[in-house]
Amino acid sequence: MWEDVEFSIFHPWESAPRRDGFSLDVDLAKQVLHDLKGYRDRLHAMQYKVAKLCGMKPPSTDPSTMAMHVAMVGDGSGKLGAFSYGGGHIDLQLSYVTELIDRIEKALSAIGQADQDQAKAMRSTNPEVGSQGKI
Repeated sequence: MWEDVEFSIFHPWESAPRRDGFSLDVDLAKQVLHDLKGYRDRLHAMQYKVAKLCGMKPPSTDPSTMAMHVAMVGDGSGKLGAFSYGGGHIDLQLSYVTELIDRIEKALSAIGQADQDQAKAMRSTNPEVGSQGKI
């Protein structure tokens, strides 16, 4: 469903050429991740509100109220209303944001693992290096 866009997260000192797509430095990636998680939380809250709106019962059974209710909420048996369509859009945004969060977390995790591997390799060659938390 999603078009693949390459992105990388680089250390500021990394000199590797950038690939197609875009790249973020580690600090910016962490800030984007924080912002996206807040946005995801707001989307979950909207999803809950849409579910409540779509579960409303009509205030009366007169024809004009029923027609308006169906237009806003749907008829409950397949015909969608405006709130249902809005809910679908929220679901799509939530899927997109969740996928992006997962990809950024995976990239940051890989960087963290690479840093740990490097520190371990440095300590194995010279135990004094890294004993103070520095490489």
